[in-house]
Amino acid sequence: MLAEIGRALALIAHRDAEVWQITGVSLTVSLSAVAAAVGVGLPATYLLARSGARGASVGMWIAHSFAALPTVVVGLALYFALSASGPLGWTRLLYTRTAMAAGQFVLALPIVVAVVLGALRRLAPSAGESLVAHGVAPARQMAWLLWEVRLAVVSGAFLAFSRAFTELGSALIVGGNIRGATRTLTTYVALEYNRGDDARAIALGLILLAVALVTNSLMHVFVTEQ
Repeated sequence: MLAEIGRALALIAHRDAEVWQITGVSLTVSLSAVAAAVGVGLPATYLLARSGARGASVGMWIAHSFAALPTVVVGLALYFALSASGPLGWTRLLYTRTAMAAGQFVLALPIVVAVVLGALRRLAPSAGESLVAHGVAPARQMAWLLWEVRLAVVSGAFLAFSRAFTELGSALIVGGNIRGATRTLTTYVALEYNRGDDARAIALGLILLAVALVTNSLMHVFVTEQ
C-alpha cells in the first residue's frame, strides 16, 4: 500500500497530464453548476421568503427533500429526459459536460435555497417592512436582504460546490465517463479502482480530498472573519 501511495504522489508531483485535465473538467463542470444554482436560487429563495410563513415553510420542506436526492436518481431522470427517445433528446446533450452540469445543478440548487431561506426567515420582519415603507424598489429590497444574509449565501454556495464536486452517480450516467471529454475525478476514481490501478485511483482521491479541504477551509475563514 505504501508503494501505491508513493506512486500516487509521484503522479501528482509530476503533473500527470491526464490527471490534471480531468481535474480541470471536474472544476469547470461543478463551478458552472453552482454559479447557475446561485443565480437561480437566490431570487427564488427571496420570493419564497416573501410569500408568507406557510409558503416559506413549504419551500423549506421541498428544498430539504430535494437536497437529499440520491445522485443516481437525478442521473437516471436526466438520462431518460435527454436520451434519443426522451422529451429533450433533440438537444443531443446526453454524454456532454452540459448534461453533467445540469445534473449537478439539480443537486446544488436545493442546498442554496435551504441555507439562504433559513437565514432570511431568521431576519426580523421589520427589516423587509421598513424597506417597503420607504418605497425601495423590489430589486433593491432583494439585494439589501440578501446582503444581510451574505454569510448564508457564501455558506450555501460552498456547500453546494462540495455536493456537486464530489458526486458520482449523475456524472457517470449522463456524462458517460468519456476520456478527454466528460471524465471527472469521481468517475475516474471508480474506473481506475475497477481496473485495479490503485495508484492512479489514490492520486485522484487525494486531489478530491484536497479540494474538499480547501473549500471547507475557505468557507470557515470567510464566515469567521465577518
